[in-house]
Amino acid sequence: MTHHTMTDRDHDLLFGDDALERGDAVVHFEHGLAKYDGQEKYDLGDTTQTLTTLIYREGGKLTLPAEEGRDFWRYGAPAEDLSLDRLKAGDWIRHRDAMIVELRQSAEHMLEEDKRRRSAKAQSLTPDAERFAAFVQAFAHEPTVDQDHTFAVVADDLAATEPMNRLLVGDVGFGKTEVAMRAAAAAVLSGHQVVIAAPTTVLARQHFDTFRTRFAPLGVDVIELSRLTPDADRAAATDRIAAGKVCIVVGTQTLLGVDLRFGHLALVVIDEEQKFGQEQKAALRDLAPGAHILSMTATPIPRSLAAAEVGLVDVSVLATPPKARKPVETHVAECDEAHLLRAIATEIARGGQCYVVSPRIAGVEELDTKLRQAGVDFTYAVAHGRMADDDMSAAMLGFMNKDVDVLLCTSIIENGLDNARANTMVVWNADMFGLSQLHQLRGRIGRSKRPAHMLLLTDVDRAGDSEAAHRLRAFVQMSEVGAGFRIARRDRDIRGFGALDGTEQSGQLSRLGIGLYRHILKMHIAEKQ
Repeated sequence: MTHHTMTDRDHDLLFGDDALERGDAVVHFEHGLAKYDGQEKYDLGDTTQTLTTLIYREGGKLTLPAEEGRDFWRYGAPAEDLSLDRLKAGDWIRHRDAMIVELRQSAEHMLEEDKRRRSAKAQSLTPDAERFAAFVQAFAHEPTVDQDHTFAVVADDLAATEPMNRLLVGDVGFGKTEVAMRAAAAAVLSGHQVVIAAPTTVLARQHFDTFRTRFAPLGVDVIELSRLTPDADRAAATDRIAAGKVCIVVGTQTLLGVDLRFGHLALVVIDEEQKFGQEQKAALRDLAPGAHILSMTATPIPRSLAAAEVGLVDVSVLATPPKARKPVETHVAECDEAHLLRAIATEIARGGQCYVVSPRIAGVEELDTKLRQAGVDFTYAVAHGRMADDDMSAAMLGFMNKDVDVLLCTSIIENGLDNARANTMVVWNADMFGLSQLHQLRGRIGRSKRPAHMLLLTDVDRAGDSEAAHRLRAFVQMSEVGAGFRIARRDRDIRGFGALDGTEQSGQLSRLGIGLYRHILKMHIAEKQ
């Protein structure tokens, strides 16, 4: 079984294992969840020994020889937000052992999936060099160093007869879609079909428009299968897909609810892979035996990272910012309608569009009422999760098509929306968002050569000592292009990993923590390989 290793640079970007500090939560293998209280060297006469102090619930304290990565591991959240274990209570060992059994079963399943995937024979995709070069030259930007490297390794993957299984991790706006398009071109120009799966209707429509425009000069037929596709069109499309007449199929989970048969499917691209469940991802992989798989994300889940770390998934990281990408100017101010209206007016005056984002549907409705009562002179659409799906999609697509000046919405726009005309975002009650969410939201603007502005409005004391104030100050400081990995790690430390996996791993993670989780998974897979 051939396994690739992650580069040290990619590992550091994804995991960022910073030095432990006093107050960090750690998990000791024998004694459970505690607060790290530092290490000290003790003189024992003819030798010195380093002892670690751990603080437990109800005043429990333990000082013992212990080494990080061997005896204890970083948990991944502040200790004050957690219910620490009681020293020598006995329940930790019982829970730990049950979680290890469960996690090993998960590891077995991952190994079985990997073995099954590798046993299938993939199509070797080697496109016509001249036509592929012409497609590449149509890219309107200069590729980054990371993109060039990733294009090369993906081309090698696709040319092999072992199915590609690559995770592409890249900050928002760092060019993941161009990698996917070149992979798709390699497949199409080798005479094969491609599926592009996106988690939302709006993102699927965006990819459909982007791929259709880019592949038009090649005469490639690109179709969309989502809730927006009329039943009659869907039936006709499935016949053409089965006959091999459609080269690229872009869709949502709808792809899995249709009886799709492909003439010669060779590549499946899963965008925003963290938004799909494990069963959905497995079903997408099974659309064709031996299909090459390219998964893409800005915020990889722990299961994906652990699989990458032990070589079950190959990883490419896009961390070099595009040359034209400029930092988004980010400011914090008090929640005030005057600030909101001034920011909108300034953006519209320069011919642009504006996002207004509220964390709650009730907040969107309240702002909608205020704007109507104020008799504003700009047009706007409303989008949130309680609306009918078709209405919500229509509002977002209308904004993308510049039918309105402002999109008033919840954080449903945090993933994937790409509108270069929208370069101002006002976030109402910004203190209610986490760091990663704010970063995803900020990634929606600053996609043109114009300076972009993000205004965070909050009622919390901005100079205070609350967690929200700390979070907002940290976010403003981390406004440089490419801050995504730092922000994801900081968010991990603030919120922990418990709810980030979304599958069977979440329970294990919530008690084991990311460090011990990774350690057990790596050890078990290494034993079995």
